Amino acid sequence: MSSVQQQGSTIVVVGAGLMGVGVAQTFAQAGHRVVVTDTDQGRRDEVATRLAAQLDFMVLHDLIGAEAAAGAAGLVATASSIVEALAPATQGRAPYPLMVVEAVNEDLALKQRLFAELDASTPPTTILCSNTSGLSITQIARDTVSPERVCGAHFWNPPHLIPLVEVVYGESTSDSTADLVVSLLEDAGKTPVRVRRDVPGFVGNRLQHALQREAMALVAAGVATAEEVDLVVTQGFGRRLGVVGPLAVCDMCGLDLILQVDSYLLRNLESSPEPSPLLAELVSEGAVGVRSHRGFLEWDEKRVTSMIAARDAALIAALKARDAKA
Repeated sequence: MSSVQQQGSTIVVVGAGLMGVGVAQTFAQAGHRVVVTDTDQGRRDEVATRLAAQLDFMVLHDLIGAEAAAGAAGLVATASSIVEALAPATQGRAPYPLMVVEAVNEDLALKQRLFAELDASTPPTTILCSNTSGLSITQIARDTVSPERVCGAHFWNPPHLIPLVEVVYGESTSDSTADLVVSLLEDAGKTPVRVRRDVPGFVGNRLQHALQREAMALVAAGVATAEEVDLVVTQGFGRRLGVVGPLAVCDMCGLDLILQVDSYLLRNLESSPEPSPLLAELVSEGAVGVRSHRGFLEWDEKRVTSMIAARDAALIAALKARDAKA
C-alpha cells in the first residue's frame, strides 16, 4: 500500500491513558482519521483538551505549524467502545480501520481478551498492534484466529517527542504486517526499529533496566549517592548516547580494548535475577517516586516541573537537529 493510499485511512487507538493520546496525535499529524476509544467517560472527555495542549506545545516550539496542528486536532474523535468505533464500517458507511493500536493497562489477560475481540470484529486486512512495553506479543495474540496480523508497536513516553517505535514480531507475525506498520510510522515521522524476536522487554527496556539494575546496586553498596549516579549518566556518557549508540562506541574505542575491560569488569557487575532489595524496600515504605514525593530522590513540585522542562527541551533540540539533517 502506498503512502497516498495510507493517508486519510482510519486508525483506532484503544485506551485514552498516558500513551493513547500521544499515539493518536502521531497519526492525526500524518493525516489519518483517528478514533480513540475508552470505557472511562472522564478520560474520553479529556482527550480533546490533552491533544490541544500537546499540539499547542508543538506549535510553540516550532515543531509543527498552527495550521497543521488545527488540522490534526480535527481528525481525532472519541468512542465509548470498540463496537462504537467500528460502527461506520460494520454498517457499511466507511472502510474498516487500517490499524488498531492498543494502549491499555499492562495486564496480559486484559490484552488477550481485547485482541480476541478485535480479531473477531475486524477483517484480516486490519493490522492489530499492542503498545505494550515488554509483554509477549505471541501471548497477547494467543486467542486470535489470525495472529499473523498482530505485532507490537511500542511507543516511548512522551510519544509526541520521542521518535523511536519498536515494531515487535510475535511468533506468527507476518513480514507484510511489520512492513505496513513500519511504513505507517515512517510516514508519520517516526523511527521504527524491527524487533525480530519476541523477548521480554524487547530491546529498549532490556537495555534500560540493565542500566537501572546496576545503578541501584551502586547506590545500595554505598559507591555513590542516587544524585551522583544520575550525574555520571546525564553529565557523562549519557551525553553522547543520543548521538553515538553503545555498539558504535565499542567500535570507536576498539573492540580489543572493550574485550580487555570486559574480561575483568563484567564479573563484578550486578547480575541478580531478582529485583533490587533497595527498590523493594523503598516500595514497601510507600516511597514510590514522584507520586509520593520520595523515591531514590526527594521530589517537590518545583523539582518535577524543572526536570520535565529540561527533558522536553533536550528532546525538542534533538528533534530539530534530526529534522535539520533530513
